[in-house]
Amino acid sequence: MATQSFELVMTTGPTPEKKFTLSKQEVIIGRDANADIVINIAEVSRRHTRMRLEPSGYVVEDLGSTNGTFVNGQRLTGPHMLRPGERIQLGEAVTMSYQVAAFDMNATVVTPASGQETVIGAQAPPAASVPPPQPRAMQPPPAQPAYSGHVPQGPAAQIMPQVEEKQGRPWLWAGLGCIGVMICLVVVGAVAFDFMDLYCTPPFNSLLSFLYSCP
Repeated sequence: MATQSFELVMTTGPTPEKKFTLSKQEVIIGRDANADIVINIAEVSRRHTRMRLEPSGYVVEDLGSTNGTFVNGQRLTGPHMLRPGERIQLGEAVTMSYQVAAFDMNATVVTPASGQETVIGAQAPPAASVPPPQPRAMQPPPAQPAYSGHVPQGPAAQIMPQVEEKQGRPWLWAGLGCIGVMICLVVVGAVAFDFMDLYCTPPFNSLLSFLYSCP
């Protein structure tokens, strides 16, 4: 498991934006060249502030400096447990922000079991290629159940009435034609009979005597 680390970032002072990684159990801040964090300006005492590592983070305390140590604008009169984001002031000239150090995604971590290095954030090796699944063979459609007790009407059965109907129509037309011929003959005969004045001519005079009388 990676250990959480902290840092100080100078916001005002001789080197703004400079970061100081806190990696020791005890960190001394001051103007002294032997200090862990050296800030060489007159307002900072030789041994100005001390930071001590505890299980939950760093505790800061003033070392009897001339201009005092402040946290979020309040002057320290005893040890103070720092929280990420709080501001530490050395007098009025230097301000530093207490932060959790950014986690390096490319850092290496040694596992105790195997002793092998693992690069966090590195891409995993490609997995072994797996052949795509083969498509399933098409199954034939299920067999249709046998007909029981009856046979379905086929095309022939549907065509037969039409064939019989067509076969019966010529007789109808023939009968109508005969009737028409007979009517025509009767009409023509009647016209001819009248035109030739055969009313009193034998044998029509005796056949039609019940209709009229000849002179």
